[in-house]
Amino acid sequence: MGLRLACNPVTMVAFVQLRSVRPVYWFGLAILLLLPFSVFLRALGNAWAENPEFSFGILIPFIVIYLLWHRRQQLQNEVGAGRAAGLTLAFTGCALQILSSMSGGFLIAGVALVMAILGTILYLWGANCTKIAAAPVALLLLMIPLPGYVTGELSWKLQGVASTVSSIVLRVLGTPVLQEGNLLKIPNYALEVKQACSGSRSLFALIALALVLGLSVTRKWWVRVLLVAVAPLLAVGANILRIVGTGLIARRWGALAADESLHLIWGIVVFVIAVLGLLGTQRFLRWATNEYA
Repeated sequence: MGLRLACNPVTMVAFVQLRSVRPVYWFGLAILLLLPFSVFLRALGNAWAENPEFSFGILIPFIVIYLLWHRRQQLQNEVGAGRAAGLTLAFTGCALQILSSMSGGFLIAGVALVMAILGTILYLWGANCTKIAAAPVALLLLMIPLPGYVTGELSWKLQGVASTVSSIVLRVLGTPVLQEGNLLKIPNYALEVKQACSGSRSLFALIALALVLGLSVTRKWWVRVLLVAVAPLLAVGANILRIVGTGLIARRWGALAADESLHLIWGIVVFVIAVLGLLGTQRFLRWATNEYA
């Protein structure tokens, strides 16, 4: 019902008329977005609550709002004549949302939402404002959980990498290890490298943080790319540290390594280490490129 109402000709005509009535711009935007995307947003909230790997997604809309607010002066300076093409883009987004509601795909709905927002900006405030807002608005795609088969395959590969590297590091540190897949056998304990230790849970959050840092604090595109490239290395590296630390504890104190509180503490510590590593990388790159000048 909401989808048909948002995309019917009467609603379209009403939205076209909003350009001449400035006080109702934001009301018009809310009507345009909430009606066709309300089902999608509700399902997205449920996905965040059920999937810990993408629970950070709830923060993404607030980050996007901050980035747009951070660029508010640029946006105000570049307000120009609206483009009719923006209306076409916004309604194409509505049509894509209807398609996604039939297929049940989150990704299509996310793309549709971005198209609708950028189309609305293009129609109301022109091409220059759209260019300024495009990158922050595109970050909304980061709040979309990836399909289960993608995350499952990625997690499995990361588990293998983390297991192999951790076994090598433990041997270098003097702890004998027999690796059998994702199972690390030390003399008095068998340490299983589970999904939580693969780095996949922190991977997507760190990539999102890298993109936010790149858009908000640096102007060079290659620095942004480098930050995003470093994020997976930090995620996996921090969790290798977690596995090695757990292995050393197991070697000395045995069953203490299985304590749930210890695993929780390790999870928090390694994520903080990865975040600090990313922030340190960003600051170093800004210093190296003289962006502080």
